[in-house]
Amino acid sequence: SSHEAVEIEALTQGASFCAKGQWGMEVHIHEWLLYGAYAVSDPDEADFFFVPGYSICMFEGGFFKMQELDTIYMQLVRNLPYFERNRGRDHIFTFGSGMSANVFRSWRQVISDSIFLTPETWLFNDFPDITEPCFNTWKDIAIPGYLHRHEILSLAGGARPLADREHLAVFLGRTDPSRGPHPATGGMDVRGAIRQLQADGKIFVGQNLSIPDMHAVMGNARFCFIPKGKSAWSLRFFEALFANCVPVVLSDFWELPFEDFLPLPQFVIKWPMDDVTHRLTKFLESISSDVVEAYMEAGRQFRCWYVYTPLIREVEVPRDVDDLYRLCPNLDDENAQEG
Repeated sequence: SSHEAVEIEALTQGASFCAKGQWGMEVHIHEWLLYGAYAVSDPDEADFFFVPGYSICMFEGGFFKMQELDTIYMQLVRNLPYFERNRGRDHIFTFGSGMSANVFRSWRQVISDSIFLTPETWLFNDFPDITEPCFNTWKDIAIPGYLHRHEILSLAGGARPLADREHLAVFLGRTDPSRGPHPATGGMDVRGAIRQLQADGKIFVGQNLSIPDMHAVMGNARFCFIPKGKSAWSLRFFEALFANCVPVVLSDFWELPFEDFLPLPQFVIKWPMDDVTHRLTKFLESISSDVVEAYMEAGRQFRCWYVYTPLIREVEVPRDVDDLYRLCPNLDDENAQEG
């Protein structure tokens, strides 16, 4: 708590603001643990210690510069009363963006053994000097990005029946070089390959669309391309599932959330980045409508595991008239926090 480490107060400002963007899970996980059934008041009974911080929101929202965040986190770790008992191995930090723990530039010096909850499992293009991922698959946990309930309901509301969908495949996003390979490690320019498929008339690519138009396009396609961009992870994956558009993941080093208990091959196609050619579109064209329907049905069955349950402070709506619970009737038990 902020009584034990005053820096937590600085890192958890503006919860209502920070809770609404794609990095909002940093707030929602914090709130869920504060008010849920898993917290204990006696540290000797605790298996883990959760250290809240809305670091990417603090940076992107202009609260702190990167160097200031580094100073705050260094002081925070020094003040954590139980950190040294196990060299931080039982301490959990959230880092909700493609920067992952690199938003705290000195993390390798002080919290390298701690557990990170992060959507990012690879490198970030804007840090060309960093060539080793923050994510360690043996200790860290890949988590979903955050979609607000309004986004979820808009995507689901725009999802057409398969027979009415006009596009084979779509990609919504930028294809410029900043979204290409990592500057230091190189690799395949997957978005450049998508640009070529667009030029050949094989797929629909939309840039700078309004949110309603974007949701409508995704709900009008059989397959949604989810390529690597500046980082390996993408919010488009979760959007595609609620548009009931079969995700085609083109990001070799992204470990998808909850791979250990969700049957991802039933509702996700993963395709190697170095083969984003006409072979991919021919493969997608060869998939029968019955098989696509099966992918879509499995997506509807499992997608609510990627939904963060609403904040405690949001207005409660009776479950029987709450559209989110109509879409996800088992949300209390099958949600991102429980995952």
